[in-house]
Amino acid sequence: MLAAGVYTGAAQAQTTAPVGAGGKASGLTPEQIATMQHDMDAALHYHLASDVLPRLSATLQSIQAAGILPPARYGMSLDQQVGLVEQVPGLAAILKAHGFTAHDFVMSLTCVGLTTNFMNVPPSQSAGNMPKPDAQNVALLKSNPKALQELVGVLRGGRQSSTSVH
Repeated sequence: MLAAGVYTGAAQAQTTAPVGAGGKASGLTPEQIATMQHDMDAALHYHLASDVLPRLSATLQSIQAAGILPPARYGMSLDQQVGLVEQVPGLAAILKAHGFTAHDFVMSLTCVGLTTNFMNVPPSQSAGNMPKPDAQNVALLKSNPKALQELVGVLRGGRQSSTSVH
């Protein structure tokens, strides 16, 4: 499934090295860490449209129905992920039908994933250098728990989500 691959790859790629990490333990070069930090910041501050959750769910369902498989590779930058998404035959038409470009799709999916991860970190566990998601995006996700749960279910391949998102 393309979307889960993009989503998982994006979220993992963007959260593998903590901000300020030296790269030695993760095996990443300083350039890769800088790119990941830049991408994480860009995704966390990407402006989500008010209707993004149902559009993402519908898009992912269409991708699944079309049998499109993920081209995502671990450790790719967001630009690389967008480039791969643009190359998948038949995907551009699905994205367009749901109001997305490849860039909007990757950024929206990554933003939702990262924002969901960071918005559930208790303030007592938040390090001083921990990235902070955009407040409007947090409000959007928190005000639409049913749509967010539906998206999580679609990302998991239609299985019911056992994780509650608050």
